[in-house]
Amino acid sequence: MLYKSELQNKALELQNMLRKQNVSFFFDSNSFKDYSVKITIFTNNKSCGNILIYYKPTRNTYSIKKQLYNSEIDTTIDLAWDKINYFGTYSAESNVYEAFVDGSYIAGITGYGTIIYLGNEIKAEISGTISNTQFRQFGGELRSVIEAVKWCQNNNVKKVRINYDYQGIEKFVSGKWKAKNILSKEYVDFILKTKIEIEWRHIKSHTGNPKNDKADFLAQKAAMRNTQLTNNLHRCKN
Repeated sequence: MLYKSELQNKALELQNMLRKQNVSFFFDSNSFKDYSVKITIFTNNKSCGNILIYYKPTRNTYSIKKQLYNSEIDTTIDLAWDKINYFGTYSAESNVYEAFVDGSYIAGITGYGTIIYLGNEIKAEISGTISNTQFRQFGGELRSVIEAVKWCQNNNVKKVRINYDYQGIEKFVSGKWKAKNILSKEYVDFILKTKIEIEWRHIKSHTGNPKNDKADFLAQKAAMRNTQLTNNLHRCKN
């Protein structure tokens, strides 16, 4: 099987983390396929469903897909996956907020999505579309950060960590990438003027981070919703 050793090592890493939560799972040589391994999850000697771990060698990243019917175990696995992949977030006691941001471009519509947490509690879900679609998904990525910072400004947040997958989000601000178009210039100007302390963290896309996936879903949903409205408008005109 292709990449069996890589998948086995990641599965064992997750297994060791879940043992601390009294969750066990089973996999053997028959569980492996090229690029993936299927694992059966148990608690109190009862099956809770399956998870699949995927490996993408071109990016050296892992992702996870869950097929569970126990919401408590689902959350436990998310937290364990976060820890072994260094996706852990600040505790609520730290008073540092976490913003997960993403953009999407679907059928000519650019959407953005932002989810803001304090600890594991969702404090805000923000999504929408932007009128300037010239730069496609790029515009949604930047707008998602702006909306996150605006929310923090309006809610007296002192510090927020921005979790992103598009590297320009941080590199435009740091100056490593030069802001050349109107969207990136407006973005940099806005971020540099805020008085909120921002910490940046890059998270590779499609690596199974549940919070990042939710932001991605919000951005896609916003774009798709607007696409549907546009299509309905065209039908009415016709």
